[in-house]
Amino acid sequence: MEGFDPAINYGPNDAGISAITIILGIVGLFAISLLFGKIYEQVANFFENNNKNDS
Repeated sequence: MEGFDPAINYGPNDAGISAITIILGIVGLFAISLLFGKIYEQVANFFENNNKNDS
């Protein structure tokens, strides 16, 4: 009896990961990073304007 060889018995799509899943994951990470950047920019502007008003 031969041993189990996962390289022969499994392919790249057996885990449910396809090219579209990888592409959507990368685009999603990019979109989330842009969203956090915009939120950070708005918070920084708020505090900057708040400090100018206090002076």
